[in-house]
Amino acid sequence: MTTAMTHRGPDEHGHLRLPGVALGMRRLSIIDLAGSHQPISNEDGTVRTVFNGEIFNFQELRYELEHKGHRFSTAGDTETIVHLYEEYGEAFVERLRGMFAIALWDANERVLVLARDRLGVKPLYYTVTPDGLSFASEVKCLLAGGLVSPELDSEAARLYLTLGYVPAPRTLFAGILKLPPANVLEWRGGRLMGINPYWTPLDPPAFRSGSWEEDQEHLLELLRNAVRARMISDVPLGVMLSGGLDSSLIAALMAEASPHPIETFSVGFVEDANANELAWARITARRLGANHHELLTSASEHEELLDDAIWHLEEPIADLSFLGFLALSQLAREHVTVALCGQAADELLGGYPKHMAARAADVAAAVPATVRGSLAQLSFRVSNRAQITRLLRTLAAEDDLERLLAMSSVLPPGVGENLGGPNLKRGDPRALLAETFAGRSQPQTPRSRLIRTLLLDLRLALPDLMFLYFDKMSMATSLEVRVPFADHELVNFCMALSPDRRIRGLRGKEILRRVSRGLVDEAIIERPKRGFFRAGASSWLSARRSFVAETLLDGRCGRRGLLNVDLLRRWLDEPLKEGRGGEPLLAAFLLERWHRVFADADGLASQQVELARQAAVRGTVNQPVVSS
Repeated sequence: MTTAMTHRGPDEHGHLRLPGVALGMRRLSIIDLAGSHQPISNEDGTVRTVFNGEIFNFQELRYELEHKGHRFSTAGDTETIVHLYEEYGEAFVERLRGMFAIALWDANERVLVLARDRLGVKPLYYTVTPDGLSFASEVKCLLAGGLVSPELDSEAARLYLTLGYVPAPRTLFAGILKLPPANVLEWRGGRLMGINPYWTPLDPPAFRSGSWEEDQEHLLELLRNAVRARMISDVPLGVMLSGGLDSSLIAALMAEASPHPIETFSVGFVEDANANELAWARITARRLGANHHELLTSASEHEELLDDAIWHLEEPIADLSFLGFLALSQLAREHVTVALCGQAADELLGGYPKHMAARAADVAAAVPATVRGSLAQLSFRVSNRAQITRLLRTLAAEDDLERLLAMSSVLPPGVGENLGGPNLKRGDPRALLAETFAGRSQPQTPRSRLIRTLLLDLRLALPDLMFLYFDKMSMATSLEVRVPFADHELVNFCMALSPDRRIRGLRGKEILRRVSRGLVDEAIIERPKRGFFRAGASSWLSARRSFVAETLLDGRCGRRGLLNVDLLRRWLDEPLKEGRGGEPLLAAFLLERWHRVFADADGLASQQVELARQAAVRGTVNQPVVSS
């Protein structure tokens, strides 16, 4: 199982077997390079843990625990976990500041605890079988262990074809679930005892919102602290620089805290010439005196790389940004082991058009519901203009479910019911989404539509779409990516800000723009929002039309019966239009490629899993550091 994810930890392998439990890990050594061998235990060996990620406040926690009488044998962050558990029980996770997936075994209580970080930066999968509970950072580990077969969850496929991703707790694999962010799972006596949340974005912040000047001061202080905490490393680190405001500010704060020139990394795509931001990234790099590295490449070439990306991604997402982030991660890994990025600022501070629409809906709350309903009907008549459609439907949405579908659906009205084939269960995905909402969304409150839209992003799109491909594509190259904007204290403060701190007129992230003055070039502060690798699904598919047609129309897809091949053929025969033939066709194409990688007997998954098993048997991987 651990051999199947050697890419996540090429530096070290450790495992432990005790009565009733087996723990294994792969380590990417970043802190305490010579020590901190996992699994790691407390003083008497009664508490053991394996852990993926970083605890950024481990030094403060260690100081506190040592004064309470705990004895440490390493200099890293992992050992902090077992001593915190000794001191606070399952509430230990509330004291952690970081990104993490943790498994902890208490031999005295014979209980296994799984915990995932608050924003879901790190993934954690699990499955319950007749043999018990199995868990891993990647699905391929569970497949390699022979614990579960790679079969499609048809209901999850419906969610995927609706949203373009699969929200937790489901995955596209039948029988494999994701632990939602900010949750702790307890397994005791051979039974799943419960999954309980320990934090929400609406928890009271340490700072109260005040005047503009006070809010800017507090935000900058929290950002500085978040960046400096994420610079703790015993290996080289850098920053992913897109040329936009968010990553430019992170780079500026990193340069401010570094005694040496920082390393910056940027990627541009020939297919995305109109949105290429390499020139803007150079402006920031020059201003900061950074050692800048950039690459101009193509995402349409090398068809075999798509299957490699899907193999690492594991859960397809109908967003080509994952190809761009893989290229960026490959570039950064040539020079560093850790990289910071600017992701999550838009989700916190209202950087997308949907947030403007939600704010407009708050302002127009006095408008009768019948008028807002007519806006929704209008959106159906202009459904060939995807952006307008989403904005109008978001503006008209009356509840969280409708709002999510309005702002996130990859399928325009009337298409979703027809895209599925005879073997894909039919039905309204709203019922499935309602189940997800029961465990993931906040209760309906009088809070503004803007706040509720931001909460949807933080609870669903950010962990299950953005962070999913950030983690999988970076770890495919053995690169660790850290996200300062995902610091939970920063999140709680931002969620308590008044709406005008986010959106002023038609401009988002107003307070971040003000905070950035003097740190970031003024031209970058005033630039409109640009996405990463946004050439568009239709442009990319048009460039690869023969490859796409070969995948969807060669007979294998038709025999599967999950997609309406006649509809796909019509789309391929017509000029593709964004929002009609683009995103839906991309979603269908990636679903079929997922099948060929994971579910088919001749797929890459079967080959790679068998290679991992053979390598483990031969002992060609690193020998265990800890075993029993």
